[in-house]
Amino acid sequence: MLPVKVAALLLVCVIMYPHIVASTCTKKEKDEVLEHCKKYIGHGPPHPVPRDPHEPCCRAAREVPSMDMHCIIKLLTPKEDKEYDDHKILNLKHFCELKRRRQVMA
Repeated sequence: MLPVKVAALLLVCVIMYPHIVASTCTKKEKDEVLEHCKKYIGHGPPHPVPRDPHEPCCRAAREVPSMDMHCIIKLLTPKEDKEYDDHKILNLKHFCELKRRRQVMA
């Protein structure tokens, strides 16, 4: 029975490992996102969303490895956490990713 539990634990570790170490962001990247995206991520009534993926906010979001906005949220100080909305920070990945244009086959 013990080898089965050990095998199961190893399997979980192998599956989770890429998600655990896949990306780490820096305080500098967090500060850039907060500075350039503050009008989009504040608490309160709905704020505008980034419309142009080439604007400074989206460029800052794309500088975060894998656009891992969870990493940015983990680095928020208690004061920043009160000021910014986690859900809106997470949405930056959706609004700022560069979408590929479909090629029309003639």
